[in-house]
Amino acid sequence: MEQTARITGGSRQGLADWTRLGWLLSIGFLAITAVSRIPFRSEMLFAWDSANFAFALDEYNVAFHQPQPPGYPLYVASAKLLYSLGIDANMSYVLLSLIASSLAVWCLFLLGWRLYGLQTAIVAALLLVTSSVFWSNGVVAYPYAFLALFSTLVLLLVTETKLGPRNLIVPAAFVLALGAGFRPELLLFLLPVWLYAWWGRSLRSLFGGIAVLLAVVLAWAVPTVQLSGGWEAYVRASSEYYGFWAGQSAGPIAYLKSVLDNTRLLAAVLYNGIGLALLPIIYFLGRYFSPQQVVRDSRTRIVLLWMIVPFVFYMLVYVGNPGHVLSFLPALLIYAALAMRGFARDCEQAYRFLMTQRGMVTTALTPHRVSLGITTVLVAAIAISNVLLFLFATGQGRYQEIRHIDEILTKQVRYIALNHAPEQTLIVAFDRSHQLEYYLQDYSFRLLFDPGDPEYWETRQSFTIPEGITTVVLPDLERNTSDRTDRIVEVGLGPGVSLFVAHVQPGDTLIHGYRYASVRSPSEGDA
Repeated sequence: MEQTARITGGSRQGLADWTRLGWLLSIGFLAITAVSRIPFRSEMLFAWDSANFAFALDEYNVAFHQPQPPGYPLYVASAKLLYSLGIDANMSYVLLSLIASSLAVWCLFLLGWRLYGLQTAIVAALLLVTSSVFWSNGVVAYPYAFLALFSTLVLLLVTETKLGPRNLIVPAAFVLALGAGFRPELLLFLLPVWLYAWWGRSLRSLFGGIAVLLAVVLAWAVPTVQLSGGWEAYVRASSEYYGFWAGQSAGPIAYLKSVLDNTRLLAAVLYNGIGLALLPIIYFLGRYFSPQQVVRDSRTRIVLLWMIVPFVFYMLVYVGNPGHVLSFLPALLIYAALAMRGFARDCEQAYRFLMTQRGMVTTALTPHRVSLGITTVLVAAIAISNVLLFLFATGQGRYQEIRHIDEILTKQVRYIALNHAPEQTLIVAFDRSHQLEYYLQDYSFRLLFDPGDPEYWETRQSFTIPEGITTVVLPDLERNTSDRTDRIVEVGLGPGVSLFVAHVQPGDTLIHGYRYASVRSPSEGDA
């Protein structure tokens, strides 16, 4: 406990007392984050949800999944401002991600300094800047960077309230409600720590905070419902959307399996977010989150409350995208910074003991220098490995995938637009169908398979080619497992990029499914 207290230190100064150096360093981290994202930004809509957001800029309607429930109204409205200036849909959202990422790092630096001092602030900010998951969500059309921004900003305000002389409960409520307009789950995740910060303050501030919270939430929730066709249409769309995911784990056995799957996925995503920092995190876990430390130190309780609610939610309910963990990744990285300091301090103590045992006296390699050197090496190794992980490793959201999707969509959109007339072409796709729908809005589309079908990889659908259609394009068939591929030709568009094309006539039957496509003429019947 004494060793942990030495690492965590005493209470820090308040915001008003911070030095010019600290503010300059925080702004430096903000600038580094922005500059490091610009060369790696995506050029095309990254995912299905990205296309939902793009369509929402022209017509906002949650009932049409423009965007998907619950709506993200302030996120879309912010992009709309950029879009109205002539910036394209994808870049409007990418710019928002870049801005949110930069501000999140700035806030984390301030929060880390406020809680545990300058060294912790520098290490935590550096870990967040280089985090693979955080980096990827700062360069694509996704709203997850706002989870990191608003959660960190709210925690900065509640920390000032809990540890300092000022009561910022009402401003914290305002920021929380504002953040919920970008990512609504923030209300669930941050209300416990907001209430904890209020505890011991006046009832007037509590009621004032609740009033502000409700007023701001209603200010963006009411227009969302109205633009979506009214309450019934909004509820119906939301119920169907969330019912789809809930239906995947119906029954106690299936639910238990989904919890295990969620836990496994959450562990993998967190590793991508923290990299080799996992080692000191595990090493120091029992000391920082020991019952004694939690009871003794309000800062530990703040960090724990910040992390535990979203962690349990993702484990027990749903974690669908790596970006979800950004709701508590900054808190984990503050702890990781402390854990590295703890390991370095243990090594310092071991070195002191060794010097005493052997009667060593040296002014060159003092115990303090040993501790500082180990911390520096650890931080450098983790930061470099995180950068390499984002740039060169394969996997969801990493730079290789971002560039590959950019290349695929660019070449496929260009090929289809130049070679196939909209009125004569049917596009049958799944994974990138919604992005293609946005870029090729004059074309007809059909889903390659239904992901809601529990046996979608074996299910086949039949479709009769209507009058006027002479070409079927299958952009993401990947490979065709049908034994009748004579009328479906793969067209190469460059290294690693291709699509399939079938020349058809009205009355032909298109049979399609996961990695399967076949065309039969009327004379062939069911043969």
